[in-house]
Amino acid sequence: MAKRTEAELKQMKAEFEKQIAETEMSALRAQMNPHFIFNVLNSINRYILMSDGETASRYLTQFARLIRLVLENSKTAKVSLEADMEALRLYINMEKLRFLDKFDYQIEIDEEIDQKFTQIPPLLIQPYVENAIWHGLMQKEDGGMLIVSLKQQSENVLAVTIEDNGIGRTNSSLLKSKTALNHKSYGLQMTKDRISIVNKLYGIQTAVEIEDLYDAQNNPAGTRVTLTIPV
Repeated sequence: MAKRTEAELKQMKAEFEKQIAETEMSALRAQMNPHFIFNVLNSINRYILMSDGETASRYLTQFARLIRLVLENSKTAKVSLEADMEALRLYINMEKLRFLDKFDYQIEIDEEIDQKFTQIPPLLIQPYVENAIWHGLMQKEDGGMLIVSLKQQSENVLAVTIEDNGIGRTNSSLLKSKTALNHKSYGLQMTKDRISIVNKLYGIQTAVEIEDLYDAQNNPAGTRVTLTIPV
């Protein structure tokens, strides 16, 4: 049998690495689902116990929709932005109800973005939103605000900003060290891993930038996370 050429060997190596990346991605998606579902269940449990039957029934209907979307979205490497945003809205609404409307939120999407056509890796945005709620807004005494904005940075790049006016990362770390606050965003590390794999799998450069916000007196005033996602 003739020896394989260097080009053939390189192609085999590239295909093998792609298969490994796809396997890793499938495994991470499979791990994401139970953690995400558990978090939502934990969030709604107390509300259901204290709520009337009608409200609980409506809440469970929303939860069922969310479970269906999460399971459907996790089956493929990419989903429509529309589907991902529907799941995100359901998640935020549940957290909002769970904490008795302690915070408000806005999701702002540029009109020029075709949400049905635009495809992104599923569940990249949600863990950063979860982190903003749990570690920023929930620790704030007065009402907080969460803003998720999506802009078409360029023809093939989507910019997603998750901004909260919570207590900030420094105060959140101090609070966790002094109290029993031990909630972790289950998806953050997995999301970092998935971003790395997505970049390797598609030869793209999805990036994350985290910025601490301050008020006029230089006091911590929230956090801004910016994701740039090639689409």
